[in-house]
Amino acid sequence: MDWFSKSILGQWFVTGVLLGIGFVFPILWVLGIVGGAYFIYLLKQTQTLKTRYLGAWLAWTIKTAFASVWFWSTYPIDWLPVEIGKVQLLLIGGYWLIASLCLGAGGIVVVLAWQYGQNLVKSKYFFWGLSIPSAWVMGEVVGSIVFSIVALGPGGTINSSLSFGYSGYLLAEHQWFMLVAKMAGVYSLSFGFILLAISLLKLTKFITQQYHYVLLVFIILLSVSANLPILNKTVEVAEGYKVVTIDTNFPAHILRDKGGAAMMSDELSEAMTAALTEEPDYILLPEDARFFAQRSNPAAVKAFFQFQYHNPTAVIVDSGRVDTGDNTFLQTFIYTGGKNKIEQVHKRYLVPQGEFLSYFLSGLLRLIGYGDVIDQVSRGESYQVGPNTDQSSLSENVPGILFCFESVAPTGVWTLLKERPNLPFVAHPISHGWFHESKILWHELDTMLKIQAVWNNKYIVSAGSHAEGKVYTPKGEVKSLTVVEEGDRWKVKRVDIPK
Repeated sequence: MDWFSKSILGQWFVTGVLLGIGFVFPILWVLGIVGGAYFIYLLKQTQTLKTRYLGAWLAWTIKTAFASVWFWSTYPIDWLPVEIGKVQLLLIGGYWLIASLCLGAGGIVVVLAWQYGQNLVKSKYFFWGLSIPSAWVMGEVVGSIVFSIVALGPGGTINSSLSFGYSGYLLAEHQWFMLVAKMAGVYSLSFGFILLAISLLKLTKFITQQYHYVLLVFIILLSVSANLPILNKTVEVAEGYKVVTIDTNFPAHILRDKGGAAMMSDELSEAMTAALTEEPDYILLPEDARFFAQRSNPAAVKAFFQFQYHNPTAVIVDSGRVDTGDNTFLQTFIYTGGKNKIEQVHKRYLVPQGEFLSYFLSGLLRLIGYGDVIDQVSRGESYQVGPNTDQSSLSENVPGILFCFESVAPTGVWTLLKERPNLPFVAHPISHGWFHESKILWHELDTMLKIQAVWNNKYIVSAGSHAEGKVYTPKGEVKSLTVVEEGDRWKVKRVDIPK
């Protein structure tokens, strides 16, 4: 092991592995805290300034590479309107690397805090207890902003939404640490994460001769206590909402085929009939389900639906692609029964390379001779952020709408509550047609949603295409819904949630 002790970059590399391995294998989440402690330890070691910055960037890049390894689940890419052959491996791998480097750049912020904070902050308790944890959280936010700049395109904005790799998500594996999420979601969890790491480092410093045993006991204690139940007083709820979801599994290419689109419409009609049989308060469809005809007059579509289905009173949340001239939006079609108007809002956060192409990637592909591919892809993947993203004008009984990957923004539900403090619950329509059974991605998204449910004290109910709809409770639970009926490519599920 002598070579390891002499290779400072090798140690930074191992630190990154420790920080990130828990995102791929959640059972190893506690190793992330060990990695955080080792990160701080390496900051204190004698090395050149260049090595310190490079090492921190390397460690954080590896951390986020683990958290973003689900990128590879998009292979083979079968949802594009054009076949791109083996070049897709290069595209996926290159994008995974670029995203990891961007998100990993946040590690430099921690080094800056280390370099200059010691001189500016006189109290060592303040420095260790507040400055470094705050810098760690800020570093994760800065990494997200750097990514959004590189991924900027026609449908993108500069933001801090993409939060894969935030250390606080690892603490969500521990039921008791989830209580910290009540303060500020994943931000407070990341703050607590590095506080735990610093505490572990200080503990091993005082017990240097037996630090191996200290680490072992630390890992065992946290791993075992993670499953200790939290005693929550059960509150009987007299009233609740009956929510029905429709999960679908239609092939990704179906909407490009007239016969396939007609088949999809017929099957969705069957699913809607089954859903209405439950006499629910709400019916949620997956993102871009296109049950209602978005291109037709909303009032006429509503009138025909009421005639066809005997004027149901349920609130129905659907969404679909809308083309207006040169612009393409993802828009809701919310049926609210009776004589109420149709409610429509636009998706506010779009996924680069999924819903629009970044200037960086499209320019690079044109440079190496794939201009024709870019032109064809752009016609199908050309969404933009619409002008109607504010949900404050939605009716009181309409749930907040958190579109698919808007869940990766730590403030997604918080933003909805700022706009509508009294919304009944959050509806989360999702579509995972890009991916192929990515359990890593599903677990990370579940973690993000349960943290947001805890922080904002709201139920979140999802309806999925190529994914299982679930309910996320304010107590941090992730529950499956009860299947009441199913067809060849759809399942109708039900859940009752308290008001």
